[in-house]
Parts: sequence; C-alpha cells; structure tokens
Amino acid sequence: MLKIDNKADIFHYRTLFFILTISIFTLLSRYFFLQIIEHERYSSKSQVNSVKAQATYAPRGLIFDRNGEVLVENYPTYILTVTPYQLNDKEEQFNIISDITNIPIENINQRYEKFYQGKFLPTIIAKNLTFSEISQIEERRLELSGIQYERFDERLYNETLKDAHILGYLRELDRESLSSLNKSQFYRAGELAGWQGLEKQYENELRYSKGVEYIEVDTYGRKINRVNENSIPAFPGNDLFITIDARLQEYSKSLLNNQRGVILVSNVLTGEILSMVSNPSYNLDIFRGETSENEWKELLNDNNKPIINRTISGLYPPGSSFKLITAFNLIEHGLIDPEDSLMCDGSYTPPGSSNTFNCWKEDGHGLVDLNKAIAQSCNVYFYETVQLIKLKEWIETAKVFGFNKKTEIDLPNELIGQIPDKEFFIETYGRWGWSERGVLLNLTLGQGDILVTPLQSLRYINHIASKGKNTAKLRLNLNKEIDFYDEIELSNQTWSRVFNGLFDVVNSDNGSGWRARQNSDIKLFGKTSTAENPHGDPHAWFNGFFELNNQKFSIVVLVENGGGGGAVASPIAGKIVSFISKNSVDIVNHDVQ
Repeated sequence: MLKIDNKADIFHYRTLFFILTISIFTLLSRYFFLQIIEHERYSSKSQVNSVKAQATYAPRGLIFDRNGEVLVENYPTYILTVTPYQLNDKEEQFNIISDITNIPIENINQRYEKFYQGKFLPTIIAKNLTFSEISQIEERRLELSGIQYERFDERLYNETLKDAHILGYLRELDRESLSSLNKSQFYRAGELAGWQGLEKQYENELRYSKGVEYIEVDTYGRKINRVNENSIPAFPGNDLFITIDARLQEYSKSLLNNQRGVILVSNVLTGEILSMVSNPSYNLDIFRGETSENEWKELLNDNNKPIINRTISGLYPPGSSFKLITAFNLIEHGLIDPEDSLMCDGSYTPPGSSNTFNCWKEDGHGLVDLNKAIAQSCNVYFYETVQLIKLKEWIETAKVFGFNKKTEIDLPNELIGQIPDKEFFIETYGRWGWSERGVLLNLTLGQGDILVTPLQSLRYINHIASKGKNTAKLRLNLNKEIDFYDEIELSNQTWSRVFNGLFDVVNSDNGSGWRARQNSDIKLFGKTSTAENPHGDPHAWFNGFFELNNQKFSIVVLVENGGGGGAVASPIAGKIVSFISKNSVDIVNHDVQ
C-alpha cells in the first residue's frame, strides 16, 4: 500500500490559520456592521420589500331624482392589473389569463398597450372578473408574478330611467384622455371618469378621493397581512340630487313614442328642469364593462342620431314663436295700434316686389288685429307689420330674450344657435345679395337663417311667463343656488297684450293650440309653431306656461318633421299639463336631502 508523506511544515499551518482567522474576523466585522451599525437602514429596506402600498377606492356618489329615487348607483366587480416590471414571461402569463377568463389574448395585449403608463405603474388588462375567475388566478399565483386583482365599481342604472342625455356616462381613460383631466385627482389609465352629461359636469363632486393601504407580502407577492399603520382611508363621492321628476320624465318620453323630438318642462320660479327628454336616446348599459367597437360605430352611424342631446345641441328654426319678437317691438315702440285690423286674404306681396308670401291658411284669416294674429298665427299680419321695424332693432330684441347665447344650464356641450345680423347676411350673401325688408319676412316667422336650441326656447317662454323679471336660470342640480337672467324691461301694456294673445292661442275657438286646452281651471298660455326645414317635413313646436298651486310651469314640445305645431305638438303639451295637475304636490316636493 502506497503512502504519501505529509510535506506541510509549521509555516504552512500558521499561514492557513492566519488566513482563516482574518476571514472569520472580516465576516464578523461585516455582520456587526450590517446588523448593528446599519440596522435601521436595512431594516427599512426590508420593510419596503415586504410591505406594498396599494391604492384604495371608495364608491362614486349616487344620483337621485328630486323625490329621492335612485337613478344611478354602483355595483362591485373585479379588475385585473399587471405591474410590468414584475412580469417574468409576459406572453406565457397573458395566455394563462386568457385561458382562465376566456378573453382573447389579442384583447389583453391591446388593453396592455392602450393603458400602459410605465413599467412601475399597474396597468388594467381585464375587467368584470367573476369570483370563480379570481379563485383560479389565486390558485396559480406562483405562475402569475406581477398580476393582481382588485375590487372596482361600475355604474348601475335605474331600469325605468336610463336617460343618457341627462345622466351621461363614464369613460375608461387611456393615455391620451388623461392629459385633458385634472391632475390633482390622480387619475390612472383604465379608471373611469365622467365623460358626458351630469357625470362629466359634476365629476369633481361625484368622484371619490383615493386612499392608500399597506399590505405585507411574501417573496412571491402574496398577501400575508394588512398593515394598518400609516394607511390613508378613501372617501366616497358626494351624492347628487337633480331637479328631474322620474315619473314625469318617463311619462313625457312615452308621449313622443318613436318620434324624434324634445320635451322640456321647468319651474319658472326656480329654474328647475322637471323633465328633459331628447328622443331617441340610447341604452347606457353599453358603457358597463366592455363596449365593443361595433356597438359604438352602430350608435354613431344611426340615422336617427340618438347620441345627440337635442335639448342643448339640436339646432332648429323656431318657427312662429318668433312672431312674438315682432309683436314686442310693435307694441313697445308704438308702431301699431293693437286694435287696428289688417286684411289677410291668404298671401302677401311686398310693395315693389313680384314675390308672393303665403299664409299657412290658404283662404286667409280675414280682418286680423294683433290678438287674433297671435292666437291664429296669421303670417300675413306679421309680414306687413314687420316692415315697420328696423332689422337691427328686431335682432337686438331677439338677443335680449337670450338667443345667440347659452342658457348656462349645468350640462356640457350646449350650443348657442344662430341669430343672423347684418354682418352675417353680407358675409353669407354678399353686399347686394339680400335686402333688409326681405330677410325680415323670414325672421318674423322664425325661418331662414335662424337656428335655436329647444332649451333656448324654454328660457324664452320663461322670460315671457315671468314678464322679464326674476327669470331663474335653468338648472339640473337641485341643491344649486337660484340665480337669475338679466331683466327685460318692457311696459305692462306690452306684456298684457302678448299675454292676451297667448291665452287665446289655447283657449279661443279658433286658436292654433286649442288641442292643448284643459277642462279644469288651469289657464294655459301658449304659442304653436310649424317650422319649415329643407330636409323634410316641418318641425312641430309648442311653447307654453301655466300656474298651479302658486307655482308657474313652462313647457316646450318639439317633434322633428312632425308637421303642424297645433295638430301634433299641442296635444302632447296638453297631456303633460294634465299629468302635472294631477301630481303637482309630488312633483314640486323635494324634501329628500
């Protein structure tokens, strides 16, 4: 058996011992440095690694009608987020998520790209997960690093009143839309924000304030415990009570049936909008969860344009209601004696012209004074008398009643319409392509280049109903303070003459709005309009007001391409007045906050 002699001498042993001693001393020194001297620093780092900050959310504020009926509430769901820098294998992990949720992998990747804000910020890749899906994700937690789920609230709408044009909707934010929002609200891509209607107008009030929750996690990112220290609670948004009466709103909409149009009802004394119907509308449920591109395109391409809020963004010729603008000028400036009569034989030919302008009644109205002209909406009377007024004065009167400017309703996207003046006609038709006398014939009938919104017409009739004094600004927020439009200074005689004509529109035997007449003691004042338009049948209008139980209500009805205002719009207005008279106590009451 071979043996090898041990050649190591005492020097080698001492050298090895010295190296070993130095190594142990170095390790002990380092250990002392880390555990004693740098303990606080590395303890903090350790806590950072094991404790994760997580944003928390509270419910968005609810929306109620004036009587406390819930119109918009919240329902809980789950979303799935991913923190990009924590992903081990994005493709494999997204495939696992796709298998669990049955969401196409293309959709998950598309959301990831759309809502990506940076590798350290969570990105929402899936919404509306079920409890079963959440359970499967939790079971495969070790394969899904960087992927988390959290509770999220979607909007739930009243089954009988899903009025998109008033309530509006929430939009899922992407990187582009974030730049237009209030930075102090700390929005992140994938969150929901008010994008139309009241949801947008009162976003700051309805939106919750975010909180922060600290949770202890293990090395795999799994939650171990909640750390209550230093947590910041989230606070819910404020509830919003609106002026709309849900029952009146539903009833008004039923009267339009399948017709395109608008119904507006307001309290003249307070400016509260009691009903605001723009028909057709669209189902707000398409904004819950995922809205497909096809659904959105179908909505945009619908020929009936349901996406347009006709009350504030629909532009129409106002028709014969603008005869009152002429009447105000005639009486206030003493240009006529209201008792004098003119002959209407069915047509009018201006002096020195070969053009003939017809009255709506082909065989004419016979002798017509101002009251009869308003009551029966005689065109010829106003053709003749408007020639006594200067264009500039007529335009100024229209603007005094609020046309050509917004009503300041608390809704986004209101349009101002168009009241053409001399500069407009010159720019549009050239210096010699129009005449003042000629355009006045169109203007007095609310035709030609005039365009107004139905809400402007509501403000117009409210100014008349209040005789120009203390006309409350229109509003939808029930708790908003009452404010007033500028006063309109006209003589009592002027108001009285116009009121007499408006009363006879509805209550005289030959009044154009007799179909709105009430069998009760209610005195309804109104004006019908049949507004010609170049795109089809005339629009049917009715503007009116009445007093009931020490309150004053106003109504505007518009039926697009409906035909005659007296035949089509008046009966609808009459039914609304009857409904309000039967339910006035409940409609006016709003002691629910």
